[in-house]
Amino acid sequence: MISWTDWSSALLEAIADPERHAPSANLGLSAAGLAVYRNNYRVGLIDTLAYAYPVLGQLVGEEFFRALAREYVKRHASHSGNLHRYGAAFGDFLDSFEHVRHLPYLADVARLEWHVHRSYYAADATPPDLAVLATLEPERWGELRFGLADDVAVVASPWPIATIWLAHQPDSGVPLPERLGDHAETALVTRSAGTVKVERLDPATAAFLLALQQGAMLEAATNAALQPDPSFDLQALLGQLFERALLSSIQLPGGPS
Repeated sequence: MISWTDWSSALLEAIADPERHAPSANLGLSAAGLAVYRNNYRVGLIDTLAYAYPVLGQLVGEEFFRALAREYVKRHASHSGNLHRYGAAFGDFLDSFEHVRHLPYLADVARLEWHVHRSYYAADATPPDLAVLATLEPERWGELRFGLADDVAVVASPWPIATIWLAHQPDSGVPLPERLGDHAETALVTRSAGTVKVERLDPATAAFLLALQQGAMLEAATNAALQPDPSFDLQALLGQLFERALLSSIQLPGGPS
């Protein structure tokens, strides 16, 4: 007799894979019964995507969005019992989906929306212990690595993704630019008191935070910021990052990478 573990695993595979033939008689399901399970599964994942990507829904309309979501669900099964984790690859899917090639900014808007979604559900960060800085000689501060908090993300795009997102928020008052292709933007995603915020970053701050996000040491991140703005004020920005609790770790030189 088939075990419960094997039965449930086979059932989940049959539900998630629409190309799979009807399960064997050992599973005790008819083709019609399996079709009901499959339909509920697909509808649930489509609704999950609609919840995670509301701006995309506004941009393309509900009917077209659900058609996009159906195509995504066909290619991407859910591998977690937590549906809040489903849909991370939607931006990559849109990049390669020919029916939205006339909307080249859509994939990056999706990536921004995923980080907004992820930020909302991220665990609360513990601020780093600033006392560790006193143990390091000032001349070696350039070797420090600062880690961004889990609810923080920096998203760069050749399109005005932050403006697009903001323009589709209730009562934002933010207008869309007339020519989207003329406005590259880097967006900062943060969370405060349970509310996720999206901000447009200036080029120097964007370069600095992108470098930190990629694991760069403080000196390299500062040099990246100085390229677009020689007057970049490192001390002022670090003060803001600490004040807003956007950092979660400080890695000292010689520490684990």
